[in-house]
Amino acid sequence: MQTLKIALAIIGALLLQMLLPKYLDFFKYVDLPLVLTVYFGLQRAPLLGMFTGVALGMGGDAVMGGVLGVGGFAKTLIGYVVAVASVRFALEHPLLRLAIVALASAANTVLIIGLYLMLEQPVVDLSGYGALGRLIGWRVLADTSLAVVIFVILDRMFAEQTAARRMAIKKRFYE
Repeated sequence: MQTLKIALAIIGALLLQMLLPKYLDFFKYVDLPLVLTVYFGLQRAPLLGMFTGVALGMGGDAVMGGVLGVGGFAKTLIGYVVAVASVRFALEHPLLRLAIVALASAANTVLIIGLYLMLEQPVVDLSGYGALGRLIGWRVLADTSLAVVIFVILDRMFAEQTAARRMAIKKRFYE
């Protein structure tokens, strides 16, 4: 049942990522697969974070176009790093989770642009560091804003997993 919910969340995120930027300008900065990758990375399971990162990254590459595998690599790496950090540290506070989304969004943007430059592929028009900073800023703002809503929805969708994670954190850090 849990695997089915995760698969439905992945498919829904990819469909929304494909459709929403066409109709709402704000969503051209949103990376919904990244927000889901961070959410599943925060579940204290490195393999879950990695595999959802692979699925969401490769699916995002297929849906949005571009070099197949660049987004998959970036989101796999981010999913794994977030998952390992969530195992080592208690990252349950909502503001801390949003800070993780902001850091992941900035890292994802820099990583993808760096990979495109390394592969000598055309990348968004970056006529200087100011343009790169604005792009990172808008993406961080968009991803973090959307994460507020998405995390609430996913916490309700995966209520049993959220309760088990909180119990494990209590045992490890507070007892």
